[in-house]
Amino acid sequence: MKSRLHTLLLAVLTFSLAQPIYAQQTGTVKGTVTDESGAVIPATSVRIVSSTGAAREAQTNESGVYTITGVKPGRYTVRVNVPGFTAVEKAVDVAPGTVATVDTPLTVALETQKITVEAENPAVVTTDPTANAGALVLRGDDLQALSDDPDQLEQDLQALAGPAAGPNGGQIFIDGFSGARLPPKESIREIRINQNPFSAEFDRLGFGRIEVFTKPGSDRYHGQAMFSISDGIFNSRNPFAQNKPDFQSKLFDMNVGGPLGIEAPSSSGRTGGWWTTMPSSTLLFLTRT
Repeated sequence: MKSRLHTLLLAVLTFSLAQPIYAQQTGTVKGTVTDESGAVIPATSVRIVSSTGAAREAQTNESGVYTITGVKPGRYTVRVNVPGFTAVEKAVDVAPGTVATVDTPLTVALETQKITVEAENPAVVTTDPTANAGALVLRGDDLQALSDDPDQLEQDLQALAGPAAGPNGGQIFIDGFSGARLPPKESIREIRINQNPFSAEFDRLGFGRIEVFTKPGSDRYHGQAMFSISDGIFNSRNPFAQNKPDFQSKLFDMNVGGPLGIEAPSSSGRTGGWWTTMPSSTLLFLTRT
């Protein structure tokens, strides 16, 4: 029993003597974190990093004071990083049994914003006259959306040409020829409006030019027929007139295309009696109102 008591007393005495010896072998880092006005900043993390990368961390109390004990002797970097303030780093040397005081006043950081705008498809400036920005090309579904009535179709194209065409309207070219009648919509392949308005191939310069390109010929017969009627019975009565006048309008339209037999020399090149029939294209369109 006495031996156990002696052993316990010896252990307590050894531990009591070791504490002052350990305290003399390490140091302490402490300081206060404040802002530019001198007000303390509580609950702020303060980290010290040794030259080997080992880190210790502590938080400031309500008085803005932090204390890190048991720091081994050496050179350390004190780092304080608070949102809204400029980050601070200070070097400090810790000696055994000493207290190194590192106060860190923080300055307000200036908020900066950087906006980068990148164009995915930068605009390319070209001097190509055929790349006129005001040009309009109608084909496919756009062409089908126009009226089947040739007169109404011409009015629609004149409206698309714009007021720059002048009082007489736009000039219509059919496969490069002016003064021709507008063909049925079924025979039109493409319509170009105001493309290359200052080209030397035309007799008039400027806008208001309507170019109509017809479909090429084929070796099969094809056509289209249309009938349109407008009757006064479908119109509303004028409330200021006692009688509604009679009115009726009928429109018949038909176009036929196909091969046209033309006698021409055979491609074999022989002379005398060798003839063949070559398919060409012809159009027949009739309109009655």
